[in-house]
Amino acid sequence: MSSLAQQPTAAPLRQDHRPQVAARESLSARIVRVLAVWRRRTRSRTQLARLSDGELRDIGLTPAEAARECAKPFWRG
Repeated sequence: MSSLAQQPTAAPLRQDHRPQVAARESLSARIVRVLAVWRRRTRSRTQLARLSDGELRDIGLTPAEAARECAKPFWRG
């Protein structure tokens, strides 16, 4: 005899969905972190563009999927 009113409710979500550490992070540290992510994406996409069709198959990608990923700007994840 369970009803919705008797079931426990989940804790309300925080408005700030970032981890606690990020909330205390300084602006300069966040900028450095974002720049590092952008650089890593650029390097990864450059390396992906250099793979042969056989190597792409080995990692489970088609040439079209790789081209689509490589065409993304560095700021887009």
